[in-house]
Amino acid sequence: MLEALEQMNHNGHWVESILHVGANEGQERNDYEASGASPCLYVEPVDSAFAILEANLASMPFHRPIRAVCAERAGDEVLFNVASNGGQSSSLLALGAHAEHHPHIVYTGAQRMVTTTVDRIVAEHSPDRVPNLLVIDAQGSDLRVLQGATRTLTALDGVYIEVSETPLYEGGCTLDEVTAFLKGFDLRLRWLRLDGAGHGEAFYCRPKRGGINLPDYEGVISAGKPAAQSSLCEWSYFDVANGPQGGVNGPLTGRPGFHTDIEDAPWWQVDLEAIQALNEVRVYNRMDCARERSRTLQVLLSNDGETWRRVHDQAGRTFGGADGRPLQVPLAGERARYVRLQLAERAFLHLDKVHVF
Repeated sequence: MLEALEQMNHNGHWVESILHVGANEGQERNDYEASGASPCLYVEPVDSAFAILEANLASMPFHRPIRAVCAERAGDEVLFNVASNGGQSSSLLALGAHAEHHPHIVYTGAQRMVTTTVDRIVAEHSPDRVPNLLVIDAQGSDLRVLQGATRTLTALDGVYIEVSETPLYEGGCTLDEVTAFLKGFDLRLRWLRLDGAGHGEAFYCRPKRGGINLPDYEGVISAGKPAAQSSLCEWSYFDVANGPQGGVNGPLTGRPGFHTDIEDAPWWQVDLEAIQALNEVRVYNRMDCARERSRTLQVLLSNDGETWRRVHDQAGRTFGGADGRPLQVPLAGERARYVRLQLAERAFLHLDKVHVF
């Protein structure tokens, strides 16, 4: 699914998190992981394909398989038709024109299922982050999936979806119907690829969002203060990285200001040299690559450098940086001398800058 990721980038949207409806065996998982998106949710109804999907995602943290069939309403009992091509053409709908275009593909059975919606999946599996890219491969039922995603559509940035000028499946939707529906959510057609029969894929997105509003404070109290980190490696003083001090000194670059070695629970910290009332910790992720390595970031505070208390946990979610969307951890005057950033997994820890206010 490189096309979906490239279209997001081309239209000025960082891919933060992905929901893929009709994921089959998760063929796009490596592209999704390389994009830095986290978490990634994969919805697949067909039993045999879902078993392979589960196995394919087993070693990929924060890539979650969900066995479900999405429609416009939750709670409807349906018969979901299973296709002979590894489940890829499976659908809620009869084959219709699909049988003429692809006569070698037939339905081999049906599964009795209960429908859910995209909105319900997001509420249950990603309540703290609405995925900003929705990928839909629902074999003619794509508009029905969108109709069950009205809350999600108001918050995401892009939709990559199968489309057809005329219904490919019996009772299926058309390109014009999908385009009109998404226009109501300020999601406009930006890219379209159709074959000679008028079937293909489309990408819709909203105008590029500006950066989030960042409150002003009197000064960055961490600037120039002594910093430390759990380990050094060959990249700790490479390019713009400047050892632990690279996290507090210098301008934003979008590249690592500091870089640890790969290890269990790597950390970086700054000593503010006195216990102070803190307003906010603002963390700028690297934006050149590997943004997902920050997904288990925790923010810890200490008065003495020995006893730590956790004030924030990213819990699998990536974040931005010099694009105007850094991680903000409000502290409302909580007092501390030391601020530590630590991962909850084995990885490199590398960030652009850390500003403490």
